[in-house]
Amino acid sequence: MDALSVLIVIALMHCSLFFFDMLFKSCSHFPYLYFLENTGLEIQLLRVKWFTTAFNRKIIKWGTDRSRFWTAWFNAGVIISIILLPIAVVIILKMTFNMLLIGSLSDTSPGAILEPMLPGVDVPFHEIGYYIITLAICSIVHELGHALAAAREDVQLFGLGILIFFTIPIAYVHIGNDQLVSLPLRNQLRIACAGIWHNIILATVAAAILILSTWLWAPLYNIGSGVYVKTILPNSPVLGPTGLLEHDVIYKLNNCPVKNSEDWYDCMLHAVQHPALGYCIKQSFIQVTYEIFIIDYDESVPAKQKTNGAVNCCTSDSEINGNLCFEYIEGPQTAPLHLPPHSCLPVRTTLNQSQNFCQASHECLSQDTHCMKPSLDNVTKIIQLKRKIDKDVLFVGHPADIYKTVDVSDWVPKYSFLDPKLPESFALLCKYITVFSAGLAIINVVPCFFLDGQYILSVVVLYLLNSMPHSKNIRESIVLTITSIGTLLLITNLMYLLINKLL
Repeated sequence: MDALSVLIVIALMHCSLFFFDMLFKSCSHFPYLYFLENTGLEIQLLRVKWFTTAFNRKIIKWGTDRSRFWTAWFNAGVIISIILLPIAVVIILKMTFNMLLIGSLSDTSPGAILEPMLPGVDVPFHEIGYYIITLAICSIVHELGHALAAAREDVQLFGLGILIFFTIPIAYVHIGNDQLVSLPLRNQLRIACAGIWHNIILATVAAAILILSTWLWAPLYNIGSGVYVKTILPNSPVLGPTGLLEHDVIYKLNNCPVKNSEDWYDCMLHAVQHPALGYCIKQSFIQVTYEIFIIDYDESVPAKQKTNGAVNCCTSDSEINGNLCFEYIEGPQTAPLHLPPHSCLPVRTTLNQSQNFCQASHECLSQDTHCMKPSLDNVTKIIQLKRKIDKDVLFVGHPADIYKTVDVSDWVPKYSFLDPKLPESFALLCKYITVFSAGLAIINVVPCFFLDGQYILSVVVLYLLNSMPHSKNIRESIVLTITSIGTLLLITNLMYLLINKLL
């Protein structure tokens, strides 16, 4: 099922829920109304809202226990948030400057530090689950910070809730606003900055776990020693009796070491962009193989130029048996061979006999070895995949055919019952949490309507202008002006980036 089909199914589910909700409410279906009242559910068009007071006692207990720790904890959050506020403003101003400098919606802004992450655009659709789970975790941790800080300051907590807008989960907390504004300014700041502070801590913890993941999974997985073949598509050209198998560990591609998936990609790219490699082969092997070929086929096959630029010196039967035409590359320091310039050689045996790779005969170290290069067109290459267990896999064709049909992992299980999907999923979730939580912290600290930055700015300005006469009007004017500008800049930048991504 493709992305559009999934979105249509989700939209139909929302519409069905909304239809039956309106139907049962219009009929005064008391069991349904009783269910909504006791569960805290509320169904709206494309939205499902859940509100509960079940966690109030536990949160209040957590917030009031170890009061000294929580005081120091939320004070640290105030300091970090106030330091982050001008940084976030500078980021928004820098993005605005870059946007005005480019002045075209057809170009992607290189200075976009904050970017909206769109499923199917920035986020692969098969990772939509990580996207939703990450948003839920970051949102819950953010609101839990506000709830704990409110409980610590003895502000009434009415409850917690989650709003699912289409597929995006958003957590929220309901606290007593009258009690909040009556608190001293320092205490108000603790509550206002708590959500941002918790997002920063969450991003830091997720990043630390991601960095230490290699060490954490070391008892079960190896990393940096090769790539693990997870899946091979049925149409892959490397399948076969002597081909690649799932669970194989590849540590080398031709003469390119493969330690991780990045090396795997780089080695494939190198094979595509560079000429086919030659092989240093002993003169005696070439002579014997050539003579056997003549005897077996009872004739010498003349070399024929193909339309794609390659040369063929093998018969159709010998090609089926795994032979390929190799060209002798005469180097300036080597004696001429008493052989034709092209020889039909068995590919696997030739590669096994090879001492090293070469592009010219003078690169071969031994005096009785010569550089033999396969006669292929520009896109066809010989790919030799070295495995830790079993013999090498040989492929003649375009390297991209392997890359597209073979899925590899950095995580090599130490035991056969393990699968690399577990550490991969865990690491990917940590990446999402790190990026999203840090981004939410920066976005929320921007002086913008309905974000934490608005309340933080209001309290800070009130604290700075508290001793001035008529400070209330001045404060409200300053806060309204800065918040309006911040809202305009933030919305403009986000809309600009969204249009760039969608066009």
